Amino acid sequence: MWPDNETTQDLIGFKVHVKLIQSLVVDEKLLPLTIGIFGDWGGGKTSIMKMLEKDLDPDNCKDQTEKEKYERIGCLYFNGWQFEGYDDAKSAILSSVLLQLGEHKRFGPKVRDKITALLKSVNWMRLARLGLKEVAMPAVLAYLTGGASLIPSLAASVTALSKDITLKANNDKAQGKKGALEENSLQLDWEGRLRKDKTPASPLDVRTFRARFSELIKECDIDSLVVLIDDLDRCSPERIVDNLEAIKLFLNVDHTAFVIGADPRIVRHAIAIRYKHGEIPLLEDFQNEEEKERLVTDYLEKLIQVPYQLPRLSPSEIETYMTLLFCLQDLNGTDARKCLEAYEKGLEKNRYLTFGYAEVKEALEDSQVPNSLSKSLILCTAVAPLITEGLKGNPRQVKRFLNAFIIRKELAQIANLQNIQDEVLVKLMVLEYGHPNEFYQLFEWQSEQNGFPKQIQVLENALLSPNGELDIDELKKNVGQNWSTSFIRKWILMEPRLNDVDLRDYFWVARDRLHSTLSGLSLVSPIIRRLHEDLISDSPPRRKAAINTTRELTEEERTSLFDLITRHIISHPDQLNGFNAIFEMINEKILDATETLLNILNKCPPDLINPAIGVDLFTLIYAREDLRKIFDPELERLASGKTKIGRAIKKRINKKVS
Repeated sequence: MWPDNETTQDLIGFKVHVKLIQSLVVDEKLLPLTIGIFGDWGGGKTSIMKMLEKDLDPDNCKDQTEKEKYERIGCLYFNGWQFEGYDDAKSAILSSVLLQLGEHKRFGPKVRDKITALLKSVNWMRLARLGLKEVAMPAVLAYLTGGASLIPSLAASVTALSKDITLKANNDKAQGKKGALEENSLQLDWEGRLRKDKTPASPLDVRTFRARFSELIKECDIDSLVVLIDDLDRCSPERIVDNLEAIKLFLNVDHTAFVIGADPRIVRHAIAIRYKHGEIPLLEDFQNEEEKERLVTDYLEKLIQVPYQLPRLSPSEIETYMTLLFCLQDLNGTDARKCLEAYEKGLEKNRYLTFGYAEVKEALEDSQVPNSLSKSLILCTAVAPLITEGLKGNPRQVKRFLNAFIIRKELAQIANLQNIQDEVLVKLMVLEYGHPNEFYQLFEWQSEQNGFPKQIQVLENALLSPNGELDIDELKKNVGQNWSTSFIRKWILMEPRLNDVDLRDYFWVARDRLHSTLSGLSLVSPIIRRLHEDLISDSPPRRKAAINTTRELTEEERTSLFDLITRHIISHPDQLNGFNAIFEMINEKILDATETLLNILNKCPPDLINPAIGVDLFTLIYAREDLRKIFDPELERLASGKTKIGRAIKKRINKKVS
């Protein structure tokens, strides 16, 4: 089993990305600079930042010349989501950067007094942002002029931020890391420093803050101040934009570089909510959607000068990644290091290296490859293409997938299920992860047919026919239209074939998933969570922006989103927001929205559905001829029942007829 954490150990060949970004952020000719590390959730953004942070630490430099160079480089780490609960995002990031710089072991002692004075002005800006609602003006003035003790609401941000930084430093120390904070600086009392400081504080405009911040960096004698901003895409849309604007407006001065990790779709979605669909009339002069989209793109390009998209891993990279994970698990420390060193050397010679069983055997030289490891490495070769396709080359999901796989293998051994084949188990788990609804449907089929569902045979025969095409009418009759998607077709064609496999034991070891939510193996990605939250919100701008962003999703991501909405509606059938989201997506002709609504109406007990849905459903369907053909049978079924929604629909039908 492997921990689900970021790492500074490169098992996926991402060091090349780290080196490239490192070369940019230390090049004074390019500064100031903002780089966006863009990639999917779990794609390795945080690990790249951790590796970058490690490489920018002069204590990790072996060459003396290089060490002297990096002595003049400062690196700060900021987790945007960590401060999601703060009342003002701009003040939070400004305070965090100032505090971390003040705590820095090399640069902090030179500028702490000036940082203290600047922090007081940041607090003034914070209060202005709040509209001075929390405290009385005399108290604010008394504090800012040094004549009163800190008021709780004003001190909260600095004190909490300081504690967060101290907590990170203590965690790093516990893990044996050499962080930016010295042991004797962990107890710096910023609250006390603010109390004692007698310099007057005043509100700062952007230009004045930038000037003072730039002067502060010069006094530190820093060639490059690198600020790593992680987990930005986990913040609310307002916080995402506020953080980006704080960087651009206040902090983006000479000798600074910002590296931001995020899913670009979430960032675009946040900008769209703020300026495209929100209350700020920035786009009122733009008449068409294309011009509005262009403005969002231009806005993002101004905030982030260098977008760097992380690639998804290929099958060979996934095989290498799994191989090294198993080596770290099954080998002792010395032998594991031999494999890692062999991999790193091999990668220098061949960028397309697949590090598998033969390479491990060669790296271990005289040592024998343990039998358990040999079996694991043979499995890696067999299932790497399958897992790559199913998990879209996502390293975090690969690790979680393997953890779940190992647990089920151990369960099968304990239960003495000797006919479990690894390749079959992996194939079923890929379906379970990517399309849980079809996985549950397959479970029902095999339960009814003693482990050999005829539907799988129908699908395999159709796709393995000379033309490889599915007869849609035959599919509807014997299987169901939801089994005709491109993902399902690829999955059916994946080796091994399942038509002659008894599936009962495989579903027995998967029964933990059959009675649980998706919170285990396949945690929902931030982009899907964000869109789901916005779609079921009471804010029309959020729903509109979410629907537009939904068009950019992959088929698997849409499936995940509609699964969340379906579960929400089934859990709360009396609420209107989930249904309204589906209705709006059908109106906007979002793929799979119509099928999702049909599925929901079949699953929801009619007597629990809010009767207002019946009126909205009738209005939706009768506005479009193409929908009437699809939903007329469902309307008749609902209208025939003695329920509130049935009576509402029947009343509208009678009114339409009359």
